[in-house]
Amino acid sequence: MVKKISIIGSGSVGSMLAFHILSGLDIKDLVLVDISGSLAKGIALDLEDTRGFLKFNTHVLGTSNINHIENSDIVVITCGIPRKEGMTRYDLFKTNSKIVIEVTRKIKRLAPMSLIVVVTNPLDAITYVVNKHSGFGRFRIMGMGSSLDSSRFLNLIYSETKISPYNIDALVCGLHSKDMLPVTSCSNIKGNSLDAFLNQGKIEKITQRVKERGKEIVSFLKNRSASFAPSLSCYKLIEAIVKDKNEIIPVSVLLQGEYGLRDVCLGVPCVISRKGIDRIVKLCLSVEEKGLLKKMKSKFLECIR
Repeated sequence: MVKKISIIGSGSVGSMLAFHILSGLDIKDLVLVDISGSLAKGIALDLEDTRGFLKFNTHVLGTSNINHIENSDIVVITCGIPRKEGMTRYDLFKTNSKIVIEVTRKIKRLAPMSLIVVVTNPLDAITYVVNKHSGFGRFRIMGMGSSLDSSRFLNLIYSETKISPYNIDALVCGLHSKDMLPVTSCSNIKGNSLDAFLNQGKIEKITQRVKERGKEIVSFLKNRSASFAPSLSCYKLIEAIVKDKNEIIPVSVLLQGEYGLRDVCLGVPCVISRKGIDRIVKLCLSVEEKGLLKKMKSKFLECIR
């Protein structure tokens, strides 16, 4: 049973995630940790004031002291800086990896039995860093990225077809970046292939647009980034863990031979349960999709070199 969840980083995604957790999950303790203790404390107090509406019994704590994550069942890493104009993914990795390495070592000491959910970007490279510095089994560490991209893909398919989202299955794999792989061969509308509803030109337009979706959003938000969909994506992953749902969700995981790849973190469908990643799902990809997925290792290595 999950009793304690800690979120490290109290920015917009972390604070919204905390709200979703209080809205939907019955846990004993929710801890928000931020380098700015006053920010975490203020958010925690604001969240506490929703108790009358949401009727939760959870104890909420906001703090700058990471020691309060002790004995957490799930730890979410959302700390780090956002990518700024002119920064490469490698620049972002250099900065955020230093932050996350320190945090990971503290998680290992304070919450050695926890599952770790990674949100910090560059997502797949940071998930790799957490694997290397935690010493945890790879199935206890999940990067939230491809599930967000898949939701964005579904939305874009809906925008072109106007068919109920309940009837659309959309899947994106690979890197959580512009090099992602929208898996059209495994995406469908009520069991029918996308080309039964969309011509090839529109499918290509959608697959290209989903790759640029994050950038598109930031172009309007300027100094902010997306938060509603990312926080919900992370919540759905945590919900699957807490409720032991055995739900198939694409997450970034350290591959060790799956899909012909080794020692690389990429988003692929996994069965998510109380154990974390119960198993990796093997997709029947097209020859072209298999080739594109394998080519992502070089892009991944460029980021962590």
